[in-house]
Amino acid sequence: MDHRQISLEKDQAIFVKHQCLHGAYPIEDGGCSYKAVVFHPRFITDHTVDPVQMEFIEPFIKGRLHFPDYIFNETESEKRIIGQLKNIFQICEAEHFGYQLQAKASLLMIWSFLLEAGNFSESNFNWQHKKQTAKLKKILTFIHENYAEKISVRELTVIFAMSEGYFCRFFKKMMHMTPLEYLQRYRIRAVVNELKNSEKPIIDIAYNCGFHNLSYFNQTFKKYMNCTPSEFRHKQEVMKDRI
Repeated sequence: MDHRQISLEKDQAIFVKHQCLHGAYPIEDGGCSYKAVVFHPRFITDHTVDPVQMEFIEPFIKGRLHFPDYIFNETESEKRIIGQLKNIFQICEAEHFGYQLQAKASLLMIWSFLLEAGNFSESNFNWQHKKQTAKLKKILTFIHENYAEKISVRELTVIFAMSEGYFCRFFKKMMHMTPLEYLQRYRIRAVVNELKNSEKPIIDIAYNCGFHNLSYFNQTFKKYMNCTPSEFRHKQEVMKDRI
């Protein structure tokens, strides 16, 4: 998350602040899955002047205070927070009439548990880090918008006016992986999405996602997914038949 790595296990969680760069990947082979609750801070506030909101919510929205980055599910307060998160997932999946109100109530309960436990601190703002994060966002946006094209590190260094050595050190410091590895991961993610949601030939999917060498594509896919593209598609078809 931003420049830090946090290792999580089952039934643990992280808080990702507004405009904070983040991503997730399995530490060991076998893959992983996770769910996220994404909401605008104003979802739990009111437009009127509310003393409770001014004292307990506004300081966090405005960045003067912040909650911890992770919930390890160890204390009683953390266990209640994880329970509320699971409740939100169930509510949003069921989508019963008025489920948004129930989700909002659970978010406010999580807020109260964190405050009750004193699980917050004053923000330590770092302008240098904000500048680096803004620069990284521009690089990632370019990759996300052009991953289907041929992209080289040299091209990126020219576009963002950095030397190749500095660019690679900067990227690895911020993302904990090389630019090429990030590009590979992003392309494979796009391939996986196409394999799940389309019936296009695998070779066409590979080409449309930036892989112009079939052997290299197969090798890269197996590296990250622990199976071939054909095996992955077959597994998806089997899962659909069982539903």
